[in-house]
Amino acid sequence: MKIKRFTARDLPTATSQIKEEFGLAAIILSQRDLPPEEGGGVEITAGVRDEDLPRRPSEAFADEAEAPAAPVPPMPAPPASVPTPAPAKPRAGQAVGAAAYRQAARSLSYDSEGLTRKDIDALGLSLGRGLGELKDLILDLAHRQSLSEKWRDRPDLVSLYRRLLETGLAAEYARSLVESAAESARAWGGEIGEHLRKTLRPKLRIADLSLAPPKYLALVGPSGAGKTTTLVNLAAFYRQRGLKAAAITLDTLKLGAAEQLTQYARILGLGVRVCQNREEFREALEIFETSDLILIDTPSRGFQKDEGRRELAAYFDEAEAAALLVLPATMKEGDLAAALAKARAFREAGLVVTKFDETETLGNLLGFLMTKAPKLAFFTQGPKTSEDFIMASADRLLDMWLEEG
Repeated sequence: MKIKRFTARDLPTATSQIKEEFGLAAIILSQRDLPPEEGGGVEITAGVRDEDLPRRPSEAFADEAEAPAAPVPPMPAPPASVPTPAPAKPRAGQAVGAAAYRQAARSLSYDSEGLTRKDIDALGLSLGRGLGELKDLILDLAHRQSLSEKWRDRPDLVSLYRRLLETGLAAEYARSLVESAAESARAWGGEIGEHLRKTLRPKLRIADLSLAPPKYLALVGPSGAGKTTTLVNLAAFYRQRGLKAAAITLDTLKLGAAEQLTQYARILGLGVRVCQNREEFREALEIFETSDLILIDTPSRGFQKDEGRRELAAYFDEAEAAALLVLPATMKEGDLAAALAKARAFREAGLVVTKFDETETLGNLLGFLMTKAPKLAFFTQGPKTSEDFIMASADRLLDMWLEEG
């Protein structure tokens, strides 16, 4: 589809320009009156499908020779006593002339007996392309109306707003970000994309636990979030930075959890204790007193229930431990918010988001991080301990999000 903006001193003049350039199949997409500071008059955005563009005289003559149209009798002139009505004001989406319908009807009139398989495939491809263009046009118009009136005629802002929606970001928040970036760009100049980044960076709160983590760090979160794997990743991460770490697991309910952690600990040279009760937990704390960092693995079942969270909080009080909330990137926004509410029972250390590589869109997650979540400390992009466990940074998250698709 070809789209163009026309400006003229009045509506009839603009309509004449559209007919001359696009023919009678043109469609009005938007219309506005220009203020005096822009010269006055009207501005109309019109479009036409590529196949409906006016053809050269030679092509038109050839078509008429093959299938001459029946002559149309001229319209009788109105009586002298009746004034000629002013041209009707076109509305967005209205065809400029009825010839568009006649042309569409001719394009769909086929001799079914003479169609080959190739003809049918070509027709299907053409219809599919046309429906795709129509869908894009409808979405563009809908997104245009979602923005404030003063920004609706900015194709770059409409495109950016649509792209943020496609990443899964909530419509109200996407609109707020786009219009805030637009205001900043208008005030200071520069690229709209860079102003969007400047708007987003301070909203992505980061917890820097790279050099001085709490000595007692407990991992909490729902089932399947990856707490045990995160504990191993943290132990390897801090070992590379010269910290001596040890591990305590309270997860005696999950089949094989303690054995899995013990095997990892053996590989890393990590001290580990499995604790069944508070007394064993106190003994483990004494054993690992000389360690720089003690990582505590917890059962998911304890995190989900009120009684379980109270019991975990009592364990953490023994060591004055801070809680690192572990959540998967694949969770829905409602589930993320519910997990965050549960984690408020503990002293907050930050957030680890796992399984970034298992989600198609990040808008839902980034919206959560910017509005509700504790500070993000780490995230994971795969199963590899050293390569896929990443210290969080706002710029890296924005690169991953804004470059989607």
